[in-house]
Amino acid sequence: MNTLRPLLLALLLLPLCAAAQLTVVRWAYGPFGTPGDAAYVVDGNRIHQSCGPLGSRGPVVYVLDPELGIVYHAADGFGRRGTPAFTAEGDRLIRCSGPNCTPGACVLLLDGNKVFRGDGPFCNKGEGAFLLDGNVVHLAYGPFASQGDALFQVDGDLPLLALLAILAGY
Repeated sequence: MNTLRPLLLALLLLPLCAAAQLTVVRWAYGPFGTPGDAAYVVDGNRIHQSCGPLGSRGPVVYVLDPELGIVYHAADGFGRRGTPAFTAEGDRLIRCSGPNCTPGACVLLLDGNKVFRGDGPFCNKGEGAFLLDGNVVHLAYGPFASQGDALFQVDGDLPLLALLAILAGY
């Protein structure tokens, strides 16, 4: 009986150790990306709005399906899958609509570490929108995506689909 207790305790605590790690996306300020309060928390396949400056999970904003490359709006604050918002096709993020995620206009186009606004259904490269510099996301401007002030700082590993979904709102 005494040898069974530690085994039982280990089995009960195992799911807590195997839980997904949270990624906190913080606001960043100035040209060097001084970190600020938490803006979003990514937990597995859910993007939460941050609740408080330290990154407590608030209501779910988007639900990700990485296998299909689809980002869904959250149907409620708990993360039930709602209507499709975006679909990823290669290096492009495209707005979609309807229950079958019918592709619409292009939103963002990734070109190396530069993110451009996409124009139209054929995803023509528009103005520069963001510049990815390590774990800091800068605003970009002009046709060559010149670096502007920092917007976000990412603490942890963030899937590209989640990052593009967050950036599509800006």
